[in-house]
Amino acid sequence: MERVIDCPVCYNTDKCFEDLQKDYNAYLCFNCGYMSDSRYEFNSLKLLDNLKKSPKLVSSLQFIDKKRNIVWFPCVINMGEKGMIYPEGTTDSWVWKYAKVVDIPENQRNEYQGHDKRLDLEGAKSFPAQTGFLEACKEMGITKDLS
Repeated sequence: MERVIDCPVCYNTDKCFEDLQKDYNAYLCFNCGYMSDSRYEFNSLKLLDNLKKSPKLVSSLQFIDKKRNIVWFPCVINMGEKGMIYPEGTTDSWVWKYAKVVDIPENQRNEYQGHDKRLDLEGAKSFPAQTGFLEACKEMGITKDLS
């Protein structure tokens, strides 16, 4: 079951969702792009394991939700053929990036271990950190404007 909640990171009141699972709750704000999980309790083993696997930027931008005692992070969304949305930059100056999946010309496939598609990180489109996450999702085609 999914429900709308107030985002503890950006305080948005209509674009942040809590997805109630059997064993945990997942959170995602489509306004600021931060996500969490009820298993990411502050100083928990699950959180520490996640931090070890996360890029430095994601770890450095963590936000402690004191109400729920969990930690939120900018999310990384990998949608396979649709591409990937991810934060890029420094703690003081970062943006959301959307990288599409592009075809690799046949004559260049040896450079990519024979693959016929790749993530176009060099051509990734940038969106503002505070307001651009939803726009990146729209660009990827995973959300639509309902207005």
